Amino acid sequence: MAKRSEFKPDKPRSGLLSKLYLTRLQRRALLKWVLYALILVGLSVLQDVVLCRVRIFGATTDLIPAAIFCICVLEQMHRGSLFSLVASIVYLFSKSSLGPYIIVFITVLAVLVTFFRQSYLQAGFSATALCVVAATVLYELALFCMGLFLGLTTFARIGAFFLTAVLSAAAALALYPVFLAIGRIGGQQWKE
Repeated sequence: MAKRSEFKPDKPRSGLLSKLYLTRLQRRALLKWVLYALILVGLSVLQDVVLCRVRIFGATTDLIPAAIFCICVLEQMHRGSLFSLVASIVYLFSKSSLGPYIIVFITVLAVLVTFFRQSYLQAGFSATALCVVAATVLYELALFCMGLFLGLTTFARIGAFFLTAVLSAAAALALYPVFLAIGRIGGQQWKE
């Protein structure tokens, strides 16, 4: 009498996603970051196609950095800092940015204002508005100084850079309810 082997091989699975198991919380967090990315892509298209032609006293908007700052302030430090780094690298490769130094400007400013908001301010719209406006003004000031250093601009255009910062921060704060709603998808969001 021959003995049957008790070994039975696993059934082969098909597809790459069949091996990927995500919990409900992980799926929601993934959805949140995908929505953030889609909004940034939409803002980039809006900025490059429509808003680049609209000039108010020689200033246009710079929506992507302001939106990155708003998202980073809404998220906690560890998630916001990584997001700002990845988003600034993608922004650099979108050819909408001025140079590789914007990665440092956006990431450092996002980390600093997020740290300031978490350490010294209560969570709320006014704290977010203060941090986003401050980060956007400092970002535009850093771009202005870099432009002066490289000889790309003159000191007479400081007003246009400041107006760009104010317009960009106002546009990002107009999107604040959308960012706040998306931030609540994955949980662990501070309450307002």
